[in-house]
Amino acid sequence: MDKILIALIGVIGTAIMFLIGLLATTVFGGLAGWAVGMFFPAVIDTLREFASQPDLTNFQVGAVLGFVCGFLGRSK
Repeated sequence: MDKILIALIGVIGTAIMFLIGLLATTVFGGLAGWAVGMFFPAVIDTLREFASQPDLTNFQVGAVLGFVCGFLGRSK
């Protein structure tokens, strides 16, 4: 019974760590998008045109990229 409990805690702990990592990449991506948008507005404008989403803010563009890259970085 102890081994099953340890395995269950390990699985739940791993899922929580993935969730925290995904949230962190989203927030840091949003902050990076905001910073890049301040210094290089053409980059963010190009990404908005490419995604056909002209209403997104710099933070939202970065957050989307951070979220997607959070999954791609874990695919190794």
